[in-house]
Amino acid sequence: MNILNGNEAFAALMAGKNIMCRAAGELIEFDDLDQFPATVFAMQNYEFCIKRETTVLADIQFTKPVMPHDLEVGQEIYIVMPTCILRTQYDHEHGDICISVANGFAQLDAENAKLQLQAFGKSFGNMITEIEVKDGFNDKPKKTRASRKKLDAPEPAKSISEEHSEPKVEISIETELQLYLDGIKACTSEEEINCTLFDVHRVGFNENQLSEIKVAKECKLVELSLDLNTSQDNQYKNLLNELLEKAEEAKTPVEATALTTYTKSWTEEQRKPLIDAIHKRLNELNVGVEADVQLPSLMVRIQNSKNEHELNELLPEIRSRHPDIQPKLMGYVRARRFELENGPNGAAQ
Repeated sequence: MNILNGNEAFAALMAGKNIMCRAAGELIEFDDLDQFPATVFAMQNYEFCIKRETTVLADIQFTKPVMPHDLEVGQEIYIVMPTCILRTQYDHEHGDICISVANGFAQLDAENAKLQLQAFGKSFGNMITEIEVKDGFNDKPKKTRASRKKLDAPEPAKSISEEHSEPKVEISIETELQLYLDGIKACTSEEEINCTLFDVHRVGFNENQLSEIKVAKECKLVELSLDLNTSQDNQYKNLLNELLEKAEEAKTPVEATALTTYTKSWTEEQRKPLIDAIHKRLNELNVGVEADVQLPSLMVRIQNSKNEHELNELLPEIRSRHPDIQPKLMGYVRARRFELENGPNGAAQ
């Protein structure tokens, strides 16, 4: 875990990272930033770290695998292998380590490495319980794959220290194949899949193995596409239900027709239920307006009112009319009241 000072932590926060904080020099766990005052970056005796993001696979939660740009040469990491967890140090010149990190099989601690391996196993219906952590990749960095030795080339004499050193952990081609297949299974987007397979043709797989990887990629892309379609379909249904409710409650034709602005990206078939609901509401609003317009008896009664009392008795009926016709009726009321107060020719009586 990299410890940050206040300036580094603030810069990381501005870059979109999740920051955690604790009192410096104390043996306590880091806590979320919202548990500290906003001025904590400028305060002394506090230290910070970047909160690692988590992911879930097969209902098992673990931190997202560490990526090459997050590591420093010599930093301790844990490589997830099918049969164990290998504890080693990051070396950008070591071919197997670089591939493992780039493909998403490296963690910063043993516990999350075990959880990741258990998630891989559970996704295939296997329960992995006993997981051994051992040292690995302690040999010299390999920039390229070892080529076959020439038969006539004499082997160099081994030193005493080399003869008694621990045997190197070699990764078989079958193990590498399984690592790639597991990596594809864990991907959540097409971009992640392409990143996982960026160097697959340099590994040395045969035609059948490459075909197996291709099939796994295509199956995963179909799975991701189905998940995306399901998500988009749910979003469409939720928005449609909301718009149908607004169409039913629209009080004016303008308010009803304005709802179509939310459907510009929809197909004609998707838009049809809303269009039908808008047409239905427009017909209801037009019927209301026409009904009010076809009530000349109310206007006649306003114009024929003999006094203020009769005119005031008509006000409740006017307020019950459609909002679009009320202003017109109230105009007749004001005109008749003026006539009653001032006479037909405007002279005060």
